[in-house]
Amino acid sequence: MKPARLAGLALAASALAGCDSETWTVTAQSGGVASSLRGLSVVDDDTVWIGAPDGQVLRTLDGGASWQVSSVALADGADLRSAHGFDGEHALFATAGQPARILETRDGGESFATVWNDTSGAAFIDSLAFWDRDRGLAFSDPVEGGFLILRTLDGGASWHRLEGLPEPLEGEAGFAASNSSIALTAEGCAFIGTGGGAVARILRSCDFGEHWDAVETPMAAGSGGAGIFSVSVGEPDVLVASGGDYLSPEARIGNFALSTDHGDSWQLSDSPPFGYRSGVANVGNQWFSVGTNGVDIGAADPNGVEWRQSDWDIPAPNAIAFSASGRVGWIVGAEGGIWKLTMQ
Repeated sequence: MKPARLAGLALAASALAGCDSETWTVTAQSGGVASSLRGLSVVDDDTVWIGAPDGQVLRTLDGGASWQVSSVALADGADLRSAHGFDGEHALFATAGQPARILETRDGGESFATVWNDTSGAAFIDSLAFWDRDRGLAFSDPVEGGFLILRTLDGGASWHRLEGLPEPLEGEAGFAASNSSIALTAEGCAFIGTGGGAVARILRSCDFGEHWDAVETPMAAGSGGAGIFSVSVGEPDVLVASGGDYLSPEARIGNFALSTDHGDSWQLSDSPPFGYRSGVANVGNQWFSVGTNGVDIGAADPNGVEWRQSDWDIPAPNAIAFSASGRVGWIVGAEGGIWKLTMQ
């Protein structure tokens, strides 16, 4: 398989003064596909991997100046909504729906191998996340009456199903909306958001996945389209959940909650984001949320997070993530939309 190389094209740019008096420049780019993008993984300021429908993978090594598009035969026709890039050569992708597989490339997308294959015929992987280069998790909707959480201890080369998980509520599952339904901490905690049941919950472990419990949240719930779509960790000891009901994109009730005690208790925001939000991410004292009707920016204060709408022209964004430096971020969305955020 020979990947096609496409030059990045700056389509539009705008700047906005952030909540921390920082200015972000937003540049739209063309990655060479027209499908809805959700599987976003930002490795560093220059390296980004994106999983796409129809078994396609996008990669940039130069901050979006050019994009490589690979077609993955093992995922033909599948939507790669979960992704994790280790570097410019090594990355993992998971299909959403059937056949459920985790795929690996170690040569920059030239070739792929299957490292996990669903044998139940019922798995639906929602997200991938890693604590470090060796330890990581994959989360799926329930299989055979129980949650499916896979763990790897060897950088994704092999995966094993975890036991002793909380029992799912009736209708409870995850959402493969932004590759961000799992949030991890360096100390070994994992927080996974759920929805679809009578209550939206956080599945929680703080020993690298050895033991788990479940905590109820006040997030929107009670229908198949409502719950927690994205989870993120900020400093110090701030855990947030973002979501709502994707069938009611303008609704603000129950679309954002915050915890400062590792998820034991949750507080809804008095000034929540401005609609259903599929992705949330943190940079310093700033929070960013994305959803069907746009992008919001939040400022953390002792009472929580105060949100306001951005004026960025980004139609139907699905996912957002930042590099470790916090100076570069990426948003992906409908119709192949890719936007680069650069702190000025």
